[in-house]
Amino acid sequence: MFDTVLYEVEDKIATITLNRPEALNALNRQLRSELGEVLKLFDRDDSAWVAIITGAGRAFCAGRDLKERADDNATGREALATDSLSNEHLYMWTPTQKPLIAAVNGYALAGGWGIAQICDIRIASDQAKLGISEPRVGLLPPFAVQLNRLIPEAAVMELVMTADPFPAQRVLEMGFLNKVVPAEHLMETAKDIAATIVKNAPLSVRAFKGLVLRSRHLDEPGAAKLTIELYDQLLKSKDAKEGPRAFAEKRPPNWQAQ
Repeated sequence: MFDTVLYEVEDKIATITLNRPEALNALNRQLRSELGEVLKLFDRDDSAWVAIITGAGRAFCAGRDLKERADDNATGREALATDSLSNEHLYMWTPTQKPLIAAVNGYALAGGWGIAQICDIRIASDQAKLGISEPRVGLLPPFAVQLNRLIPEAAVMELVMTADPFPAQRVLEMGFLNKVVPAEHLMETAKDIAATIVKNAPLSVRAFKGLVLRSRHLDEPGAAKLTIELYDQLLKSKDAKEGPRAFAEKRPPNWQAQ
């Protein structure tokens, strides 16, 4: 179905693999477009409740394909900020409703950092290096504007102003990563976390993710209003009735995502 992104689902867990290993999974137009399509596919795929994003080969994603950008410049194709973001999102892709886990297996630079940033949980190999390298090539990292909501502003400034790749352990200390694990255990760890998420009510997980994303710019009364709105919707679901019933009957719940 896609050439530069692989998509497979097993036990309600989707694995999304960036698949340009010969180019360190650099983001050319095709990969940017196909990743966007795959994320939309995941969101509407009833068989998938959580997804893991990783990279083929020795990199997660090395960022923008600068060879393609250089060729564009040489042929007079104008580069625009809207190539990287829209008026609504500071990312190349619309956020998913369902949970995403980044399994950072190698270099995650520039747009590769941005892919990790759109994920809700981030696991990295102890051999991975992550950085925001756009200033080294005269570009701007739009996603980094939101990064100080996740980690201290001093760390954001250090990442962007030095444009250095940092070892995964240092990025863990900054608070961007959830875990750093030996390379051979990376996917196992990501799948274990995904399997734990799958045990929970999928609509509850999605409602909380939506609440977090949509309340970022709200004051407390606005957040309270949104919480009541989303909670009332959730309480009407079959799963909201199944959970207490399963607890009372002392059995595992049978979630339907309905």
